[in-house]
Amino acid sequence: MHDIIINIFGCCPRRSAGLAFKFGVATKKKRKPMPVVVSITNEQKIKAGLTPTTGGGKPAQLDPNNPPKWSVISGDSTVVPSADGLSADLVSSDTPGDTVYLVEADADLGDGVETLSDTIKLSVLGALAQNLGLTLGVAENK
Repeated sequence: MHDIIINIFGCCPRRSAGLAFKFGVATKKKRKPMPVVVSITNEQKIKAGLTPTTGGGKPAQLDPNNPPKWSVISGDSTVVPSADGLSADLVSSDTPGDTVYLVEADADLGDGVETLSDTIKLSVLGALAQNLGLTLGVAENK
C-alpha cells in the first residue's frame, strides 16, 4: 500500500508543515463616514452647518485661522459658504440630479494641520406643477 501512495503523490515521504502568526498592536479602524443625504426641488436651497465634536461627543473647536472649505465634487448644484466657513447654502441646480459636496476643516488649533472631512449628497428633484396657469383670450365674434 505504501508503494501505491508514493507512486500517486510522489517519491518522498510527507513532511509536516506549520504556520507561524504574528499580530501587531490592535488599533481602531478608521471609519469612512457615510455621506449625509438630503433631497430638495430645483427651486430650493438648504443651509448646512458644522457643529464639531470630540470623539467622546463633546463640543470642539476648529482652527479659526483656517476656515472650513466647501467644494462640489460632482454635479451641477452650487455652494455658497458663510464667511467663517461653519455653514453654507447648498443651492440646487435648475436640472434634477445629484450633487456631492466635500467639506474639509482643520482640527489642529496650532500651526499643524489635522484635516477632517465629510460629504453631503444633495438630490435635486424637479418641482411639481402647483398651478395650471389658466388664461383667457379676448372675446371675439362667432
